[in-house]
Amino acid sequence: MTQAKHLEQAINGFRDSCQDEMDFLFDSLLHSLAVASKNAKTHSYERANPSLRHAIMLSGRLRKNLKALPIPSLHGHVDDLFDYFSEVLSEAFKLPFVEDIDELRLLTAELRKGIRTLLEPTNKAQHVSLVSQDSRPAVASPPLN
Repeated sequence: MTQAKHLEQAINGFRDSCQDEMDFLFDSLLHSLAVASKNAKTHSYERANPSLRHAIMLSGRLRKNLKALPIPSLHGHVDDLFDYFSEVLSEAFKLPFVEDIDELRLLTAELRKGIRTLLEPTNKAQHVSLVSQDSRPAVASPPLN
């Protein structure tokens, strides 16, 4: 079995076993960060703290799931990103800065897009490419003189 085929099977297995939980974690983390940001904007810091605690717990769980990706070269990057998350969220307990929380929301959304792309079935992408080529309208050739 080629290395690429082995990696493809490992990613497919990861997707099949973790996709629903990953979607839940991303949705929940984005929601917690949105609520914390909203409360920080109105200076309701006591109301922001439960959302920040929830975001810390969710980001830890998401980190654990992403570290199970069958691509070891990504694990260090996952650690770096979630170390940053942890630092920003811990600092937010002292004084939540809306900009910092919103930056985490943006990073989370971008990470989600990247993970979705990584976990997309490869045969689906090939099928979409072939279908889109077949569905193009035929271009009329200019008449020959």
